[in-house]
Amino acid sequence: MPAAGRQRMSQNASFPPELNALVRDALAHLYDHAHLENHPLAAMLDAAAGNLDRVSRAQRIRRLLLDCIEALKPQGDAPSEATRAYAILSYHYVDGLTMPAVAKSLALSRRQAYREHEKGIKAVARLVWDRVGLPTANTTALVSPTPGGRINLAQTEVNRLQQTARSEPLDLAEIVRGVIETLRPLCQSCAVQIHMQPTDARLNIVGSRTLLRQAILNLLSHGVKTVQGDLIVQVSWLQDGCLIEMCGAVAGSTAGSDVPESDIGLAVARGLISAQGGCLDTHREKGQWTARLWLPSSGRSVVLVIDDNRDIVALLRRYLGGHDVTVVSATNGEQALRLATELRPHLITLDVMMPDVDGWEILQQLKTNPAVQHIPVIVCSVLNEPQLAQAMGASDYVTKPISQDEFLQVLRRWLPLCERTTLPGAELPAESPESP
Repeated sequence: MPAAGRQRMSQNASFPPELNALVRDALAHLYDHAHLENHPLAAMLDAAAGNLDRVSRAQRIRRLLLDCIEALKPQGDAPSEATRAYAILSYHYVDGLTMPAVAKSLALSRRQAYREHEKGIKAVARLVWDRVGLPTANTTALVSPTPGGRINLAQTEVNRLQQTARSEPLDLAEIVRGVIETLRPLCQSCAVQIHMQPTDARLNIVGSRTLLRQAILNLLSHGVKTVQGDLIVQVSWLQDGCLIEMCGAVAGSTAGSDVPESDIGLAVARGLISAQGGCLDTHREKGQWTARLWLPSSGRSVVLVIDDNRDIVALLRRYLGGHDVTVVSATNGEQALRLATELRPHLITLDVMMPDVDGWEILQQLKTNPAVQHIPVIVCSVLNEPQLAQAMGASDYVTKPISQDEFLQVLRRWLPLCERTTLPGAELPAESPESP
């Protein structure tokens, strides 16, 4: 650890011990976007920085923790204990190794590995505290959350869905129409009619059909139970994404008026939308209920990972977890060529050793297709054939195994890792009630 960091830590006498548990939990869910969006550390960062950097709360937490782990990297002839703590955290949270695998790699017993892991957690927590720098009085409430059991259960379900979600090209209007059809029995029982305004264009986005459909279903269900008479839904195209707007008259003395403002369905919807880079704002005012759901479209960089090894795909997803990038995977040649044509991704990574059609043939077809031949292709393989790859039109070549730093360095040469701004005027914590 740098000397300056140790000095700052020693000067900070008001460190709250509860922060160790929060950092441990955040690291355990480092790539669970919805979990981090609700995390108490997000509130700490909001309070410290005023939420001025305009990236998602999950991205801020993830980057802060990864930066703190990197700050533990030994400099020069550091003692072996410092080296072990950094190596364990880096292997476990950055490279995705299990703790038994980490212990084996470092020739440690499991007990030693977990002991050093705990030391590393406390060191990261100290660095987080040092960088956030809130007064102790302001921190007590933030590090002592009391979430309800239903919120915890809902968060578990969101995390479960996110772990199995896969991104694909979607027609947003078609999904909304399908959800409206699903909710028809509920509409009949509540005496509410949903009217979807016609749209001519095909509103294409990239996302998880499962997550998106569940989020829209929860939001519309809340709307049906909140309004009376008619619920108007409109899907439209913005310059940087798609917008779903809903509005209706709030029920007066009917049962719908008893729907709680902090309905669990809204918390789930916000978490699911946030996990896909979008945001949701709901509002009650002057007898009207309105909702605005924004989802990114082509403004969000799309990387198509062509690899039949799902572990490699998961690793690259983790590497890109702190950036505003959608990762779409293809595990065979036919799927890869179809997705490349449909999505027109900003960048493609390509494994050479594929089961049915090898990567060289896929590269050849990509580079002879006028619709996609301009897309940079990064060959990522255990083979050492950079000259052949470049001769066939590949933009770059990396050899497996590949570290996060090496992967990001290559991508920065070909892909601008831009940050997504949020829907103007909408700061959306996952459990916040609707505006009064």
